Amino acid sequence: MAFRLKLREPLPEGLKRVFCEEIDSAFRMCQHPAKERGVTVHEVRKHLKKLRAAMRLAIGQVGKNCHAQEDRCVREIGRLVSDLRDSQVRLQTFIELRDKASKKTERQLFPRTEELLLLERESFSAAFAGWQKEAMRRLENVKARLMAWPLDGLNWKQICNAVCKIYRRGQRALAKTIDDPDAENFHAWRKRVKDVWYQLRILQPLNRVVLEEMAHDAEVLGELLGSEHDLDFLWARLERESGDETLARELAQLQKLISKRCKRLRRDALELGRRFYAEPSKAFAKRISIFAGKRA
Repeated sequence: MAFRLKLREPLPEGLKRVFCEEIDSAFRMCQHPAKERGVTVHEVRKHLKKLRAAMRLAIGQVGKNCHAQEDRCVREIGRLVSDLRDSQVRLQTFIELRDKASKKTERQLFPRTEELLLLERESFSAAFAGWQKEAMRRLENVKARLMAWPLDGLNWKQICNAVCKIYRRGQRALAKTIDDPDAENFHAWRKRVKDVWYQLRILQPLNRVVLEEMAHDAEVLGELLGSEHDLDFLWARLERESGDETLARELAQLQKLISKRCKRLRRDALELGRRFYAEPSKAFAKRISIFAGKRA
């Protein structure tokens, strides 16, 4: 399975292989036809996020400045189509919400809202019709620079320190979210959960039973937080149409549905998050180090 280190390959070669796999996958997705643009954008951004998570594992060897420079370049590739991706997410989230609500009635629900979101998605799709060529050019440049990273001295201690740091940042984000459970804090916490999920996937061969279970929990937690964020993101957009009288009735109904669903997702995420981040960061780091030590 891809996106993981192999126990019998040297760390530098293994991490660079992971870099290459994610960049090459993003590159291939950029070559998909325009009619598949929605799927393409989602998949490209997913590979870029996985790449950034892998790159963080090398901070101890390449240094913060070098890492920050390349991380910024990869992030900017994702931003080439951020508006298009956002419009696609809002539409998809709306459709899922509407379909669940429609199970209780035979009427077509929220037709005006759907029309609004469809037009918005098509507008952004036309505006970003040529983004693939620029993304591919930038991906090639990033790949060349990452392959030149001086990783020969990379060791398991540096890898473990990087994962521990991400875990600790997730703990802090959880604590902040508990103290102030607003949408911004939930979204910031979600990013840290995604980071540790990706990194645990990379390290799974160190201990397949334990790390696979931990990665699964992080994945479920990330999905809960992702669904909550998408709904909140959808409402933030629809709320801007509150002055439109033709949408007023639909928006009132949608607000109730979104609020109820978000409340349940936040409750479940906090419950799982408390369990996932219950282990002290030092104990977490020591456990990963023990796994690594047995394989070194």
